[in-house]
Amino acid sequence: MTNDGTWIDWQCLLDASALLARCRYTLQYTYPFAYFLDAGPRKELFEYQQAQLEREIENLSWQIEHVETANISSLENQVDIAEKCRVTLLKDFLEV
Repeated sequence: MTNDGTWIDWQCLLDASALLARCRYTLQYTYPFAYFLDAGPRKELFEYQQAQLEREIENLSWQIEHVETANISSLENQVDIAEKCRVTLLKDFLEV
């Protein structure tokens, strides 16, 4: 809010918020998919990975809201974690 930080800091924040939107978009379509999966170990694994993605999305959202220029590396780390969870979920179940 005080316009502190470099252009790179602001670019990182912009990239993080774009990933947050992409993760939420992905997550919204996993719920119908989970609903129609047959009960069993595959569904349990899917719901576990879905819950992990939810948790990482919330962590990323919190990081974006509370980012400081001195702690931008923590935000970058959370971006990587959230993207890996999203890609893992898509690769394992939706074959994207």
